[in-house]
Amino acid sequence: MLSLGGGLPLLVQSREALRIAYFESFSPFSWADKNQVMHGILVDVLDEALTQRMKIPLTHRGFPWVRAQMMVRNGDADAFCTIPTKERRAYTEISTEPLINATYTMFVQRNNPVIERLKLVKTLDDLHPFLHAHFHGSGWARQKLAGMRVDWAPNVDVALLKLAHGRDDVFVDVAEVLRVRIKALGLADAIVELPQVLDMQPFNLCIRKTSPDTALLPDFDKTMRQLRNDGTLSAIYNKYAASPVR
Repeated sequence: MLSLGGGLPLLVQSREALRIAYFESFSPFSWADKNQVMHGILVDVLDEALTQRMKIPLTHRGFPWVRAQMMVRNGDADAFCTIPTKERRAYTEISTEPLINATYTMFVQRNNPVIERLKLVKTLDDLHPFLHAHFHGSGWARQKLAGMRVDWAPNVDVALLKLAHGRDDVFVDVAEVLRVRIKALGLADAIVELPQVLDMQPFNLCIRKTSPDTALLPDFDKTMRQLRNDGTLSAIYNKYAASPVR
């Protein structure tokens, strides 16, 4: 195959980049720095799988989560990485292999009197009596907390601040993300995590149905299995587990 200086084959360099939209403030999964450069587990996994191994050029851009999803739906971006839901399946084709599996636990204000009741919770259904903190754009919350009282915030940080000030009873979401945000916001003395794991959810690559790049998904799944088997995924996860607060 013909190539140009810099390494990528000519046919790869000539194709348009796959435009990935991310949640801009969801570290360590994805976040934008002060220069709007994207970082995180999802970014690194896609760079390794698609760019390094499959030779597919990418662009990474971060947005508020509602906007990122709308951009894919409207054709202003090609793909995002998140939990497959019925709504998202209506307008995207979704990989079989996840980039990472997220763990969902409960976070509560340390001095909230409901904490003793929350320690007895075993399933999501047990959470109906409580007022939940959550953020707009969460498909998981819309599905899993349906019929429950939810105090919707514009983003994760505002939801955590409401929780820390006692406005809500509990915040159930991705433990790996909330731990980072609690530390970054200086709320470690105000909010505690309870040990019960209430859900596990995969974060998959979701490509807009009208994009020709949906044809990449079988090879992407094959590549993800290789990354898992050769230890690359574990190395990426471990790098962020040991990284400083973002």
